[in-house]
Amino acid sequence: MVKKFLACILGLFSALNAMGFAPMGNVSTSLGGAGVALRNSAWGLYYNPALLSSDPRSKFAVSLGLWTSQNGINELLELPYGASRAEVAGIMEKLGDARGLLQVQMGVVAQIGGKKYVSNEAEYDEYGRYITKEVQHQLSAFAIGAFASSEISISYHPIGGDFYESKQIAVALMEVPIGYAYKLETTFGDFNFGLALKYMRAVAEQNMQGMSSVFDEINIAMPNFTKMKPAQYFGIDLGFLYSIYDFHLGFVAKNVNIPTFKFDGGYKGKVSPQLRLGVSYEFLKHYVVVADIDLMANDSFETPKNQYFALGIMGDYTFIDFRVGLGMDILGKEGPKLSAGFNLFGILDFTGEMGFNFVKKRGGELPTPTNFGFKVGSTFAF
Repeated sequence: MVKKFLACILGLFSALNAMGFAPMGNVSTSLGGAGVALRNSAWGLYYNPALLSSDPRSKFAVSLGLWTSQNGINELLELPYGASRAEVAGIMEKLGDARGLLQVQMGVVAQIGGKKYVSNEAEYDEYGRYITKEVQHQLSAFAIGAFASSEISISYHPIGGDFYESKQIAVALMEVPIGYAYKLETTFGDFNFGLALKYMRAVAEQNMQGMSSVFDEINIAMPNFTKMKPAQYFGIDLGFLYSIYDFHLGFVAKNVNIPTFKFDGGYKGKVSPQLRLGVSYEFLKHYVVVADIDLMANDSFETPKNQYFALGIMGDYTFIDFRVGLGMDILGKEGPKLSAGFNLFGILDFTGEMGFNFVKKRGGELPTPTNFGFKVGSTFAF
């Protein structure tokens, strides 16, 4: 019983850490999850606080979405109705890291400009006259946000004979960050430095249920996170962005202070630091291509969890922008995801994402994806 409880605690914090850099907001989600060097996104506070001063316009964004996945259980999903216990048992004995997952995300962020200065710059006008004009430079920016992710994970395990066990883990993580960034302008490019301090709050619970068949009714209790006793801590994110012409190189270190949550019973869970490098290139006035890569595995209790690479392209016009991206786990723990999204009139934003795993459920003829999600939101920049 003690070993089983400890296994649940380890699994719980693996889930908690997996949410640590989950794609937040519509824009980067539709770009495969890339956002560390994406200057014109309103979600710089989350991806890289140095982005605030790189594009210091006032911005506001809100996003709500979900992601659902069923991994490692294709054979179970494809079993027809009326399958025998022997067929189920044969498949269950071969299951590895099999689970179903539902993740819900909510986020809101607001950004305003800070320090400014005015310079006089000379140039030729359309008539060939040499004139000077005043140019306003925005050197810094502030931002505040609220990011929340909740995750419900369900897995099956054989416990002997024809009996199986269902384990449900529910985790919710909330962050309230305040960020600041400053830009240093030089003749060989701009250097942006950012810092975000965040209040972090986590709650979690786990439930176990025995059953005599995987097709028995499973009591999936939707958790009430508001009634759980929270664990609290704070986090520190550091960001850097170098820009020269239309090329941008970004680096972010999230949770550098290793936030530690203390739950009932004296158990602790640490969110490990996460390092990510990103690049972007803006071209043809309206387009930008972006790429991000995790420099180390996102792990919990020294157990590697995932390590992502993301690639995307966006076309941004006055009344509409469109985006497409691809995200994949370098470690191969999770399959690749294809994502796409668009924004209308700078207000309404829609994003969809889908994995590449398809099954013909219950012996049907039509393949359906087991991993998919969507997000809706809104973004203003002025």
